[in-house]
Amino acid sequence: MIYTEAEHFIKESHNGVIRLGLGRIEELLERLGCPQKKLKFIHVAGTNGKGSVCAMTAEILKAAGYKTGLFTSPVISVYREQFRINGEMISEEEFVRYAELVRNACAKMTDVPSEFEKAVALAFLYFNENRCDFVVLEVGMGGCDDATNVIEVPEVAAIVNIDYDHMGFLGTTLEEIAQKKAGIIKENGTVVIAGQSETVMNVLIKRCQEKKAGFKSTDVQNIKITDRSIHGQTFGYKQYAGIRLSLLGDYQCENAAVVLEIMDCLIRKGYRIPVNAVYDGMKNVYWQGRFEILSEAPLFIVDGAHNPDGINALRSNLENYFAGEKFIFITGILRDKDSCQMLRTMLPYAAAFITIAPDSPRAMSADECADAVRKCGYTGAVSVMDTIEEAVQLAYRMSQKKNTGVCAFGSLYSVGAISRAGTMKLR
Repeated sequence: MIYTEAEHFIKESHNGVIRLGLGRIEELLERLGCPQKKLKFIHVAGTNGKGSVCAMTAEILKAAGYKTGLFTSPVISVYREQFRINGEMISEEEFVRYAELVRNACAKMTDVPSEFEKAVALAFLYFNENRCDFVVLEVGMGGCDDATNVIEVPEVAAIVNIDYDHMGFLGTTLEEIAQKKAGIIKENGTVVIAGQSETVMNVLIKRCQEKKAGFKSTDVQNIKITDRSIHGQTFGYKQYAGIRLSLLGDYQCENAAVVLEIMDCLIRKGYRIPVNAVYDGMKNVYWQGRFEILSEAPLFIVDGAHNPDGINALRSNLENYFAGEKFIFITGILRDKDSCQMLRTMLPYAAAFITIAPDSPRAMSADECADAVRKCGYTGAVSVMDTIEEAVQLAYRMSQKKNTGVCAFGSLYSVGAISRAGTMKLR
């Protein structure tokens, strides 16, 4: 097996259908020797912010001297980016070796695992054989029935912001969605909870009480942002003052508060987390496609916001960092998202729209996305593009003509291609 064959095997799925449940992953890992049972996890669930929390957590643990595995999804640029140790992607050779082990185990199963289940199994093999001290593990969807929830009690389980998303799978009310995500809370566990609505918080606290899990929640009132620019921000939280955070947006400081509480839990368990590791990790963390500024002249922003709560955060960032400015928006949205609410939120900031189709079987076509923009009441220019490269080229031309910036949003599945096209254009 060569690398392209190995990647193709892991990515094979049943017509892109999402299949939740733990039965297949439990059998697969059993056939692989249960590598997850030899690892220590920080398990992170939520709607928005879990990837950023995972990235910050992994960066701090690395700075503290721990060999730290990081598993995240979805893929932004390169498939191997999901599997990292101390910030470095798995090599093609290692990927092939573990993919072969997963393939051999899958061949003995009657119910074939999904792409995500195979990726999770590969990650556990990789992290275990490399003897990681910690694995920072991002939930794929929901919590209780997500393949990552096959693990036993993690060192810390963290639940970040919960809002409406994946309602076809998780439920139509916040209470139902919260119940699914609360599934990562296990017996006698340690839990960190981000600030939530009263409805969501009640669900999470009830689950903690049922499972006799100790929990603590972040105190948003204790977050003090003292400096903000497009190059980073400085904030304080509880005993920490003057933390320099490379990620932009008020919500990233809220995510950082979750990370600081995770560190406090680890310290209380006896792990050594030096203060300088916290500061270094926050300063050095990078997370692609989260209000990422590709260039300042011309201004080009890429943001993976793909649900109403994420779009509200994007809107706040535009207001805080670029008050009064309008943007050429490049957007592509999946069919199962609340596109109308998302687009209506962004209309007041639009100089024009360029629509694309994200790389997903669940994506709207570029024409469908353009229709959605118009149905939301937008009367300005809407251009439909066949490719992301053409969309970026048009956006640059329009930005020069209108003397305004470009902002791409709508789906994480577009972030990598837009970033590559935008970077190539700048060259």
